[in-house]
Amino acid sequence: MDLEKKHFTEFELENLMTEIETRDITEEETEILWTMYYERWGNASFGRCLHPYWLIEDMKHQRESEITLSEKKDIKEWRQRAELELFDEPNLDIPDVDINFMCDKPKECTSNKNFGNSCKCIRENFYSETVFENWREQQIKKLGERIKNLIPLH
Repeated sequence: MDLEKKHFTEFELENLMTEIETRDITEEETEILWTMYYERWGNASFGRCLHPYWLIEDMKHQRESEITLSEKKDIKEWRQRAELELFDEPNLDIPDVDINFMCDKPKECTSNKNFGNSCKCIRENFYSETVFENWREQQIKKLGERIKNLIPLH
């Protein structure tokens, strides 16, 4: 670990966390942790448990927040295309896309959990929300026809 600088990287914090299970934390490491805590939380850092875990969790949360903000901006633009289609010549060409474009495990996909039908997989494959909704209706009709053909009617 680089103790000359007054910060640990996330990787260094994870290493420190495993190291301090078998040894005491040094005074230099404590100083760096204290500096990082104070920079992150200011006076609210007083009384907190001085442990690398909390800094790592905050770094992860901050990274996820930045990704979420960026994705919200992309979703806004994607939805605005649908609104513009009301006034301009709409680009409603439904792409010939199979359902396999979706995440393998949607419940584990952060984008799908947070944004549902506006997730990254959908936005990458459809020009606008209207095009996606038309594609979805088309797929439902196709599945309905396939089901009708499977069930014998008397």
